[in-house]
Order: sequence, then C-alpha cells, then structure tokens
Amino acid sequence: MMRYDRLRACARLSACAALLPFAPAVWSAAAQAPGDALNADAATGAVKVCSPVAMPRWRSMTPVPKTWTFVDCMAFSGEMGATHFQLGCLFTNVTPYAQKYAWGAMVQIEKSALAKAQPPVPNCGW
Repeated sequence: MMRYDRLRACARLSACAALLPFAPAVWSAAAQAPGDALNADAATGAVKVCSPVAMPRWRSMTPVPKTWTFVDCMAFSGEMGATHFQLGCLFTNVTPYAQKYAWGAMVQIEKSALAKAQPPVPNCGW
C-alpha cells in the first residue's frame, strides 16, 4: 500500500513539474502592457487580420496583405458599415501550448481614432 501512495505522489509531482516550463511564458504574456509590444518574426507564419465590428450585431474577420496599415483597416471597416474595428494576428508556428492569435483593443471609427492605433501583442506588422 505504501508503494502505491508513493507512486501516486510522484505522478502528481511529475505532472505539475511538466507544466512549470510553460508557466513563466503564460505569466509574462499576461503581464505585458501595450507599450511593451513584441514583434512576431517571419518564422511565426503570422497573418494580419482586420476585424470590422458593428456592436452588438456582427463581427467579421478578413486576412489582409502585409502592406495594410491601421488606417487601411479603419477605412475598410467603415466601408463595411462597422462602428468599431480591431487589429489582429494569427500565427501558425508557435511553441507548444502558446496562444495562436493576438488582438489589439477595439477602436471606435472616428476622426480621433487616427491617434489610437492599438496593435496586438505580439504584433505581426501592424
């Protein structure tokens, strides 16, 4: 009976220890501020995404060329009839268990929005 208890305890510790290498990455990503934006390199297979939003009715996600800017996404979203938009990134090559997407803050379409660029973290070129 004692041997079985030791094996169970060891299995629990091993399972927890296996998760520890990933914990610091999760903690540091959650603690980042927008000003600390990381840049995703080409190896991540990043795709830029423009997401027009008409709250609370609908949302769209459109993959866009690397040449698109914050202003291009805002103009496109306005043409779609949206009231807000978000900049996003989708990743194909990330470390195991890492998040495969990132979103910037939602921005209302208005003239003052030109000063409110909200790139995602990590940033794929916005």
